[in-house]
Amino acid sequence: MEEYYILIAITLFVVLIVLKGIKQVPQGQAIIIERLGRYVRTLESGINFIIPFLDKKRVVKHLNYKQEGLSPYCVDLREQVYDIPSQSVITRDNINLTVDTLIFYQIIEPHKALYEISDLIMAIRELSRTTMRNVFGEMDLDTSLSSRDTINQKLRGILDEATDKWGVKILRVEIQDIVPPSDLKEDMERQMRAERTRRQEVTIAEGKKQAAILEAEGNKQSLILNAQGEAESRIMKAEAIKSEKILLAEGEAESIRLVQLAKAVGLDAVRKVYAEQEGANNLLMTEVLRSQNEIAKDIANGSSQKIFLPTELAGLFGSIKGIQELLSMRDAIPKSVSKE
Repeated sequence: MEEYYILIAITLFVVLIVLKGIKQVPQGQAIIIERLGRYVRTLESGINFIIPFLDKKRVVKHLNYKQEGLSPYCVDLREQVYDIPSQSVITRDNINLTVDTLIFYQIIEPHKALYEISDLIMAIRELSRTTMRNVFGEMDLDTSLSSRDTINQKLRGILDEATDKWGVKILRVEIQDIVPPSDLKEDMERQMRAERTRRQEVTIAEGKKQAAILEAEGNKQSLILNAQGEAESRIMKAEAIKSEKILLAEGEAESIRLVQLAKAVGLDAVRKVYAEQEGANNLLMTEVLRSQNEIAKDIANGSSQKIFLPTELAGLFGSIKGIQELLSMRDAIPKSVSKE
């Protein structure tokens, strides 16, 4: 019976030892294990086994910044936000500014955060303050107020490099607010109002300038179009005058041609008459030719549709006609009669 109780006791002892060696770690957390006072390993999330009585969990609550409800033996591996208290910095142009900053960090290697630095949170706070003083000390007021992104990047790079040996990753640095002194703030507000007034005046002046330019362009286009219209009008008038002169010249040329043609025809007729009638009516034919030239000129010019002959010339034509009839009668008398 006693052996039975001893066996039960041994079994219970073994079960207790086994249960004591099983450690369950929640997701996003880690546990530091020491064996006889020396760091052995880091337990990750899930079921882990340790050697009871030899392995011991290390208290790490000082690594967790304001994490309530978290076991003092677990290191929070999630991203954490650290609100750096407002601090005073001096710019390159000796302006005192109050800066409020947020730091987003994450513990990557818990054993380094525990053994490489005695107080991780205080180290991050003091390091960020010193770094901000150095960064703002290299900038003047205007650059400090207008270059927050640049300042954030510089702070993050410097802090991340310094905290790397502590097993911490600086993810982001955000400047919440930059507050200048009250008197300087009033001066800046007045300057901003003056700047807004200046921009308004510049905008109005630019509008007037554009309006004047557009009006001048319109006047210029109007003058150009008017000049083009006048030029085209003068060209059309010149073309009309040119056409008129050409027509008049062609008419005169045609008139001269007709006169010359009439003269030529008259001369041919005179030559023909001279050939047929030997000398009797030469003088008469000369007068006829002169009258014919005058008649041809009148016909060519179109100045008269009626022809008036001089009285002497009409009588002369009658004498010619009579002489022609006598000559015809003489030619008709037989040769025998004439011999008698």
